[in-house]
Amino acid sequence: MGKKEDMTSADFGIYILTYPGDFHLSLPLVRSLQHVNPGVPIMIIPGEGFDYDNHPFDVPIMPKPKGFWAEIGHQDRDFWAFQGPFETFLYLDSDTICVKSLDALIKRIKSQEGDFFFVQRWVNDQVWHTVVHDPTHPEYEFYRYKVRRMIGKGRLEEFAPDHDFFAHPPFNSGVFASRRLLITDSDVASLNSAERNFHRDVLNKAFTWRRSYLFNNDQGRMNYLVKKLSIPTYDIEPELVWVYGGDSIRVSVEEVQNDATKFHVIHWCGAPRPSPSFFCVRPLFSILAFSWLTIKSKTGGECYPEYRQLLEVPGYSLWRHYFEQSIGPITLGARLHWTWRDMKRIWELFIKLWKIRVKELLRGRSPS
Repeated sequence: MGKKEDMTSADFGIYILTYPGDFHLSLPLVRSLQHVNPGVPIMIIPGEGFDYDNHPFDVPIMPKPKGFWAEIGHQDRDFWAFQGPFETFLYLDSDTICVKSLDALIKRIKSQEGDFFFVQRWVNDQVWHTVVHDPTHPEYEFYRYKVRRMIGKGRLEEFAPDHDFFAHPPFNSGVFASRRLLITDSDVASLNSAERNFHRDVLNKAFTWRRSYLFNNDQGRMNYLVKKLSIPTYDIEPELVWVYGGDSIRVSVEEVQNDATKFHVIHWCGAPRPSPSFFCVRPLFSILAFSWLTIKSKTGGECYPEYRQLLEVPGYSLWRHYFEQSIGPITLGARLHWTWRDMKRIWELFIKLWKIRVKELLRGRSPS
Protein backbone atom coordinates (compact mmCIF):
# COMPACT_ATOMS: atom_id res chain seq x y z
CA MET A 1 0.00 0.00 0.00
CA GLY A 2 3.01 2.30 0.31
CA LYS A 3 3.00 2.97 -3.43
CA LYS A 4 -0.46 4.50 -3.40
CA GLU A 5 0.77 8.03 -2.87
CA ASP A 6 3.19 7.73 -5.81
CA MET A 7 0.29 6.66 -8.01
CA THR A 8 -1.93 9.67 -7.32
CA SER A 9 0.08 12.04 -9.50
CA ALA A 10 1.83 11.04 -12.73
CA ASP A 11 2.33 12.04 -16.34
CA PHE A 12 0.22 9.02 -17.35
CA GLY A 13 -2.37 6.80 -15.70
CA ILE A 14 -5.44 4.68 -16.35
CA TYR A 15 -8.91 5.54 -15.06
CA ILE A 16 -11.73 3.05 -14.54
CA LEU A 17 -15.28 4.15 -13.70
CA THR A 18 -17.07 1.62 -11.51
CA TYR A 19 -19.87 1.34 -8.99
CA PRO A 20 -20.98 -1.47 -6.61
CA GLY A 21 -23.10 -3.20 -9.27
CA ASP A 22 -20.15 -3.94 -11.55
CA PHE A 23 -17.28 -4.68 -9.16
CA HIS A 24 -17.30 -8.22 -10.59
CA LEU A 25 -16.06 -6.64 -13.85
CA SER A 26 -13.83 -3.81 -12.64
CA LEU A 27 -11.83 -5.97 -10.22
CA PRO A 28 -10.72 -8.42 -12.96
CA LEU A 29 -10.01 -5.42 -15.21
CA VAL A 30 -7.64 -3.99 -12.60
CA ARG A 31 -5.94 -7.39 -12.24
CA SER A 32 -5.59 -7.75 -16.02
CA LEU A 33 -3.94 -4.33 -16.29
CA GLN A 34 -1.59 -5.12 -13.42
CA HIS A 35 -0.61 -8.32 -15.20
CA VAL A 36 0.09 -6.90 -18.67
CA ASN A 37 1.44 -3.53 -17.50
CA PRO A 38 2.77 -3.86 -13.94
CA GLY A 39 3.55 -0.55 -12.28
CA VAL A 40 1.31 1.61 -14.48
CA PRO A 41 -0.81 3.90 -12.24
CA ILE A 42 -4.50 2.98 -12.04
CA MET A 43 -7.19 5.06 -10.38
CA ILE A 44 -10.86 4.24 -9.75
CA ILE A 45 -13.50 6.84 -10.60
CA PRO A 46 -16.24 6.13 -8.03
CA GLY A 47 -19.71 5.76 -9.49
CA GLU A 48 -22.96 6.47 -7.70
CA GLY A 49 -23.30 4.45 -4.50
CA PHE A 50 -19.55 3.92 -4.11
CA ASP A 51 -18.53 3.58 -0.46
CA TYR A 52 -15.15 5.25 0.04
CA ASP A 53 -14.70 3.49 3.39
CA ASN A 54 -15.68 -0.01 2.26
CA HIS A 55 -14.55 -1.22 -1.15
CA PRO A 56 -12.45 -4.10 -2.53
CA PHE A 57 -9.82 -2.15 -4.51
CA ASP A 58 -6.09 -1.93 -3.79
CA VAL A 59 -5.57 1.06 -6.11
CA PRO A 60 -6.33 4.73 -5.36
CA ILE A 61 -9.90 6.02 -5.46
CA MET A 62 -10.44 9.45 -6.99
CA PRO A 63 -11.72 11.98 -4.40
CA LYS A 64 -15.05 13.56 -5.23
CA PRO A 65 -14.16 16.71 -7.20
CA LYS A 66 -15.37 20.22 -6.54
CA GLY A 67 -17.34 22.57 -8.75
CA PHE A 68 -19.73 21.34 -11.41
CA TRP A 69 -17.78 18.10 -11.70
CA ALA A 70 -19.39 16.98 -8.43
CA GLU A 71 -22.89 17.39 -9.88
CA ILE A 72 -22.28 14.92 -12.69
CA GLY A 73 -23.94 11.57 -12.16
CA HIS A 74 -24.24 8.05 -13.53
CA GLN A 75 -22.08 7.06 -16.54
CA ASP A 76 -21.24 10.70 -17.29
CA ARG A 77 -18.73 10.57 -14.46
CA ASP A 78 -16.26 9.35 -17.07
CA PHE A 79 -15.83 13.10 -17.68
CA TRP A 80 -14.09 13.14 -14.29
CA ALA A 81 -11.04 11.73 -16.07
CA PHE A 82 -10.39 15.22 -17.43
CA GLN A 83 -9.97 16.69 -13.93
CA GLY A 84 -8.00 13.85 -12.36
CA PRO A 85 -4.33 13.91 -11.38
CA PHE A 86 -2.87 12.23 -14.48
CA GLU A 87 -1.56 14.68 -17.08
CA THR A 88 -2.32 12.19 -19.84
CA PHE A 89 -4.56 9.17 -19.44
CA LEU A 90 -6.36 6.17 -20.83
CA TYR A 91 -9.97 5.73 -19.77
CA LEU A 92 -11.65 2.30 -19.67
CA ASP A 93 -15.24 1.36 -18.89
CA SER A 94 -15.55 -1.33 -16.24
CA ASP A 95 -16.93 -3.83 -18.77
CA THR A 96 -13.56 -4.21 -20.46
CA ILE A 97 -10.59 -6.47 -19.90
CA CYS A 98 -7.00 -6.02 -21.05
CA VAL A 99 -5.28 -8.93 -22.80
CA LYS A 100 -2.06 -7.42 -24.18
CA SER A 101 0.63 -4.95 -23.11
CA LEU A 102 -0.22 -1.27 -23.62
CA ASP A 103 3.41 -0.11 -23.69
CA ALA A 104 3.22 1.16 -27.28
CA LEU A 105 0.03 3.11 -26.58
CA ILE A 106 1.38 4.62 -23.36
CA LYS A 107 4.53 5.75 -25.17
CA ARG A 108 2.45 7.36 -27.91
CA ILE A 109 0.12 9.10 -25.45
CA LYS A 110 2.97 10.52 -23.37
CA SER A 111 4.78 11.81 -26.45
CA GLN A 112 1.71 13.30 -28.16
CA GLU A 113 2.02 17.08 -28.45
CA GLY A 114 -0.84 19.54 -28.22
CA ASP A 115 -4.48 18.64 -27.67
CA PHE A 116 -5.59 15.15 -28.62
CA PHE A 117 -8.40 12.69 -28.23
CA PHE A 118 -7.70 9.07 -29.18
CA VAL A 119 -10.68 6.88 -30.08
CA GLN A 120 -11.43 3.74 -32.00
CA ARG A 121 -13.69 4.73 -34.88
CA TRP A 122 -15.66 1.93 -36.46
CA VAL A 123 -15.08 3.42 -39.93
CA ASN A 124 -12.58 5.96 -41.27
CA ASP A 125 -13.49 9.49 -42.34
CA GLN A 126 -13.10 8.84 -46.05
CA VAL A 127 -15.56 5.94 -46.07
CA TRP A 128 -17.90 7.86 -43.79
CA HIS A 129 -18.10 10.89 -46.07
CA THR A 130 -18.56 8.71 -49.14
CA VAL A 131 -21.64 7.11 -47.63
CA VAL A 132 -23.35 9.94 -45.71
CA HIS A 133 -23.19 12.27 -48.72
CA ASP A 134 -24.82 9.76 -51.04
CA PRO A 135 -28.48 8.99 -50.21
CA THR A 136 -28.46 6.30 -52.89
CA HIS A 137 -25.65 4.38 -51.22
CA PRO A 138 -26.88 1.01 -49.86
CA GLU A 139 -25.31 1.79 -46.45
CA TYR A 140 -26.70 5.34 -46.22
CA GLU A 141 -29.59 4.56 -43.84
CA PHE A 142 -27.40 2.30 -41.68
CA TYR A 143 -24.82 5.06 -41.21
CA ARG A 144 -27.53 7.50 -40.19
CA TYR A 145 -28.85 4.89 -37.80
CA LYS A 146 -25.37 4.61 -36.26
CA VAL A 147 -25.41 8.33 -35.44
CA ARG A 148 -28.83 8.04 -33.79
CA ARG A 149 -27.80 4.95 -31.87
CA MET A 150 -24.41 6.22 -30.70
CA ILE A 151 -25.02 9.96 -30.21
CA GLY A 152 -28.72 10.16 -29.48
CA LYS A 153 -32.23 9.45 -30.70
CA GLY A 154 -33.59 12.79 -29.52
CA ARG A 155 -34.15 15.99 -31.48
CA LEU A 156 -30.45 16.69 -31.88
CA GLU A 157 -30.69 19.01 -34.89
CA GLU A 158 -33.25 21.14 -33.07
CA PHE A 159 -31.07 21.29 -29.97
CA ALA A 160 -27.96 22.34 -31.92
CA PRO A 161 -29.04 23.55 -35.38
CA ASP A 162 -25.53 24.81 -36.24
CA HIS A 163 -23.87 21.48 -35.46
CA ASP A 164 -23.54 18.77 -38.09
CA PHE A 165 -23.97 15.49 -36.24
CA PHE A 166 -23.23 13.57 -39.44
CA ALA A 167 -19.93 15.29 -40.24
CA HIS A 168 -17.79 12.61 -38.58
CA PRO A 169 -18.17 8.96 -37.65
CA PRO A 170 -19.27 8.64 -34.02
CA PHE A 171 -17.03 6.92 -31.50
CA ASN A 172 -17.63 4.70 -28.51
CA SER A 173 -16.82 6.40 -25.20
CA GLY A 174 -15.91 3.22 -23.34
CA VAL A 175 -12.25 3.38 -24.39
CA PHE A 176 -10.47 6.67 -25.06
CA ALA A 177 -7.28 8.57 -24.27
CA SER A 178 -6.62 12.27 -23.81
CA ARG A 179 -4.98 14.86 -21.57
CA ARG A 180 -5.99 16.64 -18.38
CA LEU A 181 -8.42 19.61 -18.56
CA LEU A 182 -8.90 19.27 -22.30
CA ILE A 183 -12.60 19.33 -21.41
CA THR A 184 -13.35 21.54 -18.40
CA ASP A 185 -16.18 21.60 -15.89
CA SER A 186 -17.45 24.83 -17.46
CA ASP A 187 -17.68 23.06 -20.84
CA VAL A 188 -19.82 20.32 -19.33
CA ALA A 189 -21.81 22.76 -17.19
CA SER A 190 -22.64 24.92 -20.22
CA LEU A 191 -23.87 21.89 -22.15
CA ASN A 192 -25.84 20.67 -19.17
CA SER A 193 -27.56 24.03 -18.73
CA ALA A 194 -28.60 24.09 -22.38
CA GLU A 195 -29.74 20.49 -22.21
CA ARG A 196 -31.83 21.06 -19.10
CA ASN A 197 -33.51 24.06 -20.72
CA PHE A 198 -34.22 22.02 -23.84
CA HIS A 199 -35.73 19.23 -21.77
CA ARG A 200 -37.96 21.68 -19.94
CA ASP A 201 -39.00 23.98 -22.79
CA VAL A 202 -39.10 21.63 -25.77
CA LEU A 203 -39.28 18.03 -24.62
CA ASN A 204 -41.42 18.75 -21.57
CA LYS A 205 -39.42 16.21 -19.59
CA ALA A 206 -37.28 16.42 -16.48
CA PHE A 207 -33.56 15.99 -17.12
CA THR A 208 -31.76 13.14 -15.38
CA TRP A 209 -28.28 11.75 -15.88
CA ARG A 210 -29.72 8.27 -16.31
CA ARG A 211 -32.27 8.88 -19.08
CA SER A 212 -31.45 9.55 -22.72
CA TYR A 213 -34.24 11.71 -24.08
CA LEU A 214 -31.76 13.70 -26.17
CA PHE A 215 -28.16 12.46 -26.05
CA ASN A 216 -27.16 8.86 -25.58
CA ASN A 217 -25.85 9.72 -22.12
CA ASP A 218 -22.09 10.27 -21.76
CA GLN A 219 -21.29 8.87 -25.20
CA GLY A 220 -23.56 11.33 -27.00
CA ARG A 221 -22.39 14.28 -24.95
CA MET A 222 -18.73 13.39 -25.41
CA ASN A 223 -19.11 13.01 -29.18
CA TYR A 224 -20.84 16.40 -29.29
CA LEU A 225 -18.37 18.25 -27.05
CA VAL A 226 -15.24 16.88 -28.71
CA LYS A 227 -16.42 18.16 -32.09
CA LYS A 228 -17.98 21.38 -30.76
CA LEU A 229 -14.71 22.28 -29.01
CA SER A 230 -12.71 21.38 -32.15
CA ILE A 231 -10.58 18.87 -30.25
CA PRO A 232 -8.31 16.96 -32.67
CA THR A 233 -9.26 13.29 -32.80
CA TYR A 234 -6.94 10.46 -33.75
CA ASP A 235 -7.29 6.72 -34.17
CA ILE A 236 -6.19 4.85 -31.08
CA GLU A 237 -5.16 1.95 -33.29
CA PRO A 238 -2.85 0.21 -33.93
CA GLU A 239 -1.36 0.79 -30.48
CA LEU A 240 -4.67 -0.29 -28.95
CA VAL A 241 -6.92 -2.69 -30.84
CA TRP A 242 -10.39 -2.77 -29.29
CA VAL A 243 -12.67 -5.72 -30.03
CA TYR A 244 -16.36 -6.13 -29.35
CA GLY A 245 -17.38 -8.61 -26.71
CA GLY A 246 -20.41 -9.56 -28.78
CA ASP A 247 -18.24 -10.96 -31.55
CA SER A 248 -17.16 -14.60 -31.73
CA ILE A 249 -13.94 -13.95 -29.78
CA ARG A 250 -11.94 -16.81 -28.35
CA VAL A 251 -9.15 -15.94 -25.92
CA SER A 252 -7.46 -18.10 -23.32
CA VAL A 253 -5.41 -17.40 -20.22
CA GLU A 254 -2.45 -19.09 -21.94
CA GLU A 255 -2.66 -16.73 -24.93
CA VAL A 256 -2.56 -13.73 -22.63
CA GLN A 257 0.32 -15.11 -20.59
CA ASN A 258 2.26 -15.75 -23.82
CA ASP A 259 1.37 -12.32 -25.29
CA ALA A 260 -0.15 -14.14 -28.26
CA THR A 261 -3.35 -12.17 -28.83
CA LYS A 262 -3.80 -9.85 -31.80
CA PHE A 263 -5.82 -7.29 -29.83
CA HIS A 264 -5.40 -5.41 -26.56
CA VAL A 265 -8.84 -4.92 -25.05
CA ILE A 266 -12.19 -6.68 -25.07
CA HIS A 267 -15.12 -4.34 -24.48
CA TRP A 268 -18.46 -6.05 -23.92
CA CYS A 269 -20.41 -2.74 -24.32
CA GLY A 270 -23.95 -4.07 -24.39
CA ALA A 271 -23.12 -7.69 -25.13
CA PRO A 272 -23.60 -10.40 -22.48
CA ARG A 273 -20.88 -9.86 -19.89
CA PRO A 274 -19.05 -12.52 -17.89
CA SER A 275 -20.30 -13.21 -14.38
CA PRO A 276 -20.57 -16.19 -11.99
CA SER A 277 -23.82 -17.17 -13.78
CA PHE A 278 -24.19 -20.69 -15.19
CA PHE A 279 -25.48 -19.01 -18.35
CA CYS A 280 -21.94 -17.84 -19.14
CA VAL A 281 -20.84 -21.35 -20.15
CA ARG A 282 -22.45 -24.20 -22.04
CA PRO A 283 -24.95 -25.76 -21.99
CA LEU A 284 -26.94 -22.77 -20.68
CA PHE A 285 -24.84 -20.31 -22.67
CA SER A 286 -26.56 -21.63 -25.82
CA ILE A 287 -29.87 -20.26 -24.50
CA LEU A 288 -28.32 -16.89 -23.68
CA ALA A 289 -26.61 -16.66 -27.07
CA PHE A 290 -29.78 -17.58 -28.95
CA SER A 291 -31.99 -15.09 -27.12
CA TRP A 292 -29.48 -12.26 -27.34
CA LEU A 293 -28.67 -12.75 -31.03
CA THR A 294 -32.34 -13.06 -31.91
CA ILE A 295 -33.31 -9.82 -30.22
CA LYS A 296 -30.32 -8.07 -31.80
CA SER A 297 -31.37 -9.23 -35.27
CA LYS A 298 -34.96 -8.11 -34.67
CA THR A 299 -33.98 -4.65 -33.47
CA GLY A 300 -31.38 -3.90 -36.13
CA GLY A 301 -28.33 -4.28 -33.90
CA GLU A 302 -24.95 -5.66 -34.89
CA CYS A 303 -25.19 -9.41 -34.96
CA TYR A 304 -22.49 -12.05 -35.35
CA PRO A 305 -24.07 -15.49 -36.02
CA GLU A 306 -20.84 -17.31 -35.07
CA TYR A 307 -21.39 -16.12 -31.51
CA ARG A 308 -23.80 -18.95 -30.79
CA GLN A 309 -21.09 -21.49 -31.65
CA LEU A 310 -18.91 -20.37 -28.74
CA LEU A 311 -18.53 -22.49 -25.62
CA GLU A 312 -18.75 -19.48 -23.32
CA VAL A 313 -19.19 -15.73 -23.17
CA PRO A 314 -16.17 -14.22 -24.97
CA GLY A 315 -13.33 -13.73 -22.51
CA TYR A 316 -15.12 -15.65 -19.73
CA SER A 317 -12.19 -17.96 -18.85
CA LEU A 318 -9.82 -15.01 -18.68
CA TRP A 319 -12.30 -12.99 -16.65
CA ARG A 320 -12.75 -15.91 -14.23
CA HIS A 321 -8.99 -16.25 -13.83
CA TYR A 322 -8.64 -12.61 -12.73
CA PHE A 323 -11.90 -12.67 -10.76
CA GLU A 324 -10.68 -15.56 -8.63
CA GLN A 325 -7.33 -13.83 -8.15
CA SER A 326 -9.25 -10.87 -6.70
CA ILE A 327 -12.05 -12.50 -4.73
CA GLY A 328 -11.33 -16.22 -4.52
CA PRO A 329 -13.15 -19.24 -6.01
CA ILE A 330 -16.68 -18.63 -7.22
CA THR A 331 -19.12 -20.01 -4.68
CA LEU A 332 -22.29 -21.94 -5.47
CA GLY A 333 -24.31 -19.17 -3.83
CA ALA A 334 -22.81 -16.58 -6.17
CA ARG A 335 -23.48 -18.84 -9.15
CA LEU A 336 -27.13 -19.27 -8.21
CA HIS A 337 -27.58 -15.55 -7.51
CA TRP A 338 -26.20 -14.49 -10.90
CA THR A 339 -27.95 -17.34 -12.72
CA TRP A 340 -31.29 -16.17 -11.35
CA ARG A 341 -30.57 -12.66 -12.60
CA ASP A 342 -29.83 -14.01 -16.08
CA MET A 343 -32.98 -16.12 -16.03
CA LYS A 344 -35.06 -13.00 -15.44
CA ARG A 345 -33.23 -11.12 -18.21
CA ILE A 346 -33.67 -13.95 -20.69
CA TRP A 347 -37.36 -14.13 -19.82
CA GLU A 348 -37.66 -10.38 -20.47
CA LEU A 349 -35.92 -10.89 -23.83
CA PHE A 350 -38.38 -13.59 -24.83
CA ILE A 351 -41.31 -11.36 -23.84
CA LYS A 352 -39.84 -8.60 -26.00
CA LEU A 353 -39.39 -11.04 -28.88
CA TRP A 354 -42.97 -12.20 -28.50
CA LYS A 355 -44.23 -8.60 -28.72
CA ILE A 356 -42.12 -7.99 -31.82
CA ARG A 357 -43.49 -11.15 -33.41
CA VAL A 358 -47.08 -10.13 -32.66
CA LYS A 359 -46.49 -6.74 -34.28
CA GLU A 360 -45.00 -8.46 -37.33
CA LEU A 361 -48.04 -10.71 -37.63
CA LEU A 362 -50.44 -7.78 -37.28
CA ARG A 363 -48.57 -5.81 -39.96
CA GLY A 364 -48.71 -8.85 -42.21
CA ARG A 365 -52.51 -8.95 -41.92
CA SER A 366 -52.94 -5.22 -42.55
CA PRO A 367 -54.12 -4.18 -46.02
CA SER A 368 -51.30 -2.89 -48.20
